Amino acid sequence: MELAATLGTSGSIRVEEPRGAPMLGLWLALMLALYAAMWASGGRSAALTTALEGGVTRIERDGAAAPSDEAVRKAVAMQRAAFGFWATVRLLGDFLFEPAAMALRAGAAAVGFTACAALAGRPLKFEPAWAGCVRLQGWWVLGLAVRLGLVVWLRRSEDDVDTSLALFLPPGTHQAAVWLALRGLDAFAIVGWLALALAGRRRGDANLAVALGLCGVLGAVELAARVGAAWFVGSAMRLALIAS
Repeated sequence: MELAATLGTSGSIRVEEPRGAPMLGLWLALMLALYAAMWASGGRSAALTTALEGGVTRIERDGAAAPSDEAVRKAVAMQRAAFGFWATVRLLGDFLFEPAAMALRAGAAAVGFTACAALAGRPLKFEPAWAGCVRLQGWWVLGLAVRLGLVVWLRRSEDDVDTSLALFLPPGTHQAAVWLALRGLDAFAIVGWLALALAGRRRGDANLAVALGLCGVLGAVELAARVGAAWFVGSAMRLALIAS
């Protein structure tokens, strides 16, 4: 992002540093609006309903081993009552974790590029780096908008639409860690990290190899955090839903 030059009252030229906060606020507002639309369309809740009903089906199938029909009815009621809890977990992820992740991603990239410039003896440009990194968070917002569009167009749950490398997995059953890792390698996120690296090189913060390495490391850290969190929550949900 270029520096803006304006003419002051005294006739001198005043250079204004780009500001990232207003753009970050815009992206966060758009993200929250898209997640709200995703929930309103039923794309987020449909997957939870499917998982809950799967647990109910298993309880009813294995009901012959229960001591009484009352025990089966109680177990089914407990499964369906769990919807509010797991929906709250997912809501916190969408409206708390994801906005925080965007701000942390932009901040970590800006700090990383500034540190690379300092280590190489180049001028420090944290403000332009911060503004540039915030501006490029639009790739992640665009990815969310595309998934919402697919949910509405195809009338499917959000878990049934994909823009990640998981699309290339062959049909069948796959290990959870592999599926989650490939699901985390979203096409828009990959383009976003590449754009961050190229922007850092253009600013002169680092050469192309260092910029790509920095964004690769930051992207890997974010991916590991997402896979770990998704694996933990998914395992807890599965254990809760299949418990009889």
